[in-house]
Amino acid sequence: MRVAYVDDTKQRGRRRGMGKLVALGAAIFDEDQIQPFAQAFRTLYEEFEVPHDVELKWSNPQGRNWWAESDENKAKQTPMRERVLKLAHEHGVRVVVVIWDLDGGVARAGGEEPEDAVITFMFERISAQLENADQRGMIVFDKPGGHHRDEANWLTGRAEMVRLGTEYVKPNAIVTQILTAPSHLHPHLQLADLVAGSVTAAISGNRFGLDLIPLIKPMMCVNWRGYIGGTGLKLYPDGLNNLNHWVLDEDSFTRGAGGVSLPYASWRYAADDGL
Repeated sequence: MRVAYVDDTKQRGRRRGMGKLVALGAAIFDEDQIQPFAQAFRTLYEEFEVPHDVELKWSNPQGRNWWAESDENKAKQTPMRERVLKLAHEHGVRVVVVIWDLDGGVARAGGEEPEDAVITFMFERISAQLENADQRGMIVFDKPGGHHRDEANWLTGRAEMVRLGTEYVKPNAIVTQILTAPSHLHPHLQLADLVAGSVTAAISGNRFGLDLIPLIKPMMCVNWRGYIGGTGLKLYPDGLNNLNHWVLDEDSFTRGAGGVSLPYASWRYAADDGL
């Protein structure tokens, strides 16, 4: 059994022609590594002298995380993030990130709005990873904002996808409906927040995200040819896929039996990384 913890992020694109990015990041754990990771995470907090009620967040809006507002504690954030990612690698975590550029010229995919479509993309990739490993699992999202009725409606909107599957995956690998949980109680969701935030930041052109890619890349899921693009990192629309070259240093993008060399002349950022 495996558990995929998922969180979302929205960031402003910094590359030429890039708009706002809507994204999800997943940290997939083997069940026997869930408790050991949580224990190691708490030990790390004690090492850095961080109160246990402080969440590890990629983005810390003013006033929302009092601990991170002092200069002394701000200086701890990057080393902490690096250590958490190293812990994740040591505990066998696998990573999937899905990113949609809202200014990419495509407003919908398969009839879905971006916020729904990225969930479908993520569900398909988690399901595929589980089936390829002959595993079953469950998906836990960070608890959405709003009232209980809003959360119930959000969960109801995902129920058919889990029950019936999608055009590309069967409903075999996910054993129960999507669950939600408060991130402050689950280090695994805080890791998902860090993964979603840092990879999306790297795609956006943020140097702080780019600096963390070497620690995240070894955890990203790959296809049968060993490439991350389209599998561990899904970019939409396809015109973004040259960023698999500029950010992940991949030389090809493959889908099924076909593929193209990167950078590909028909996609954005063929001549440079857009920064």
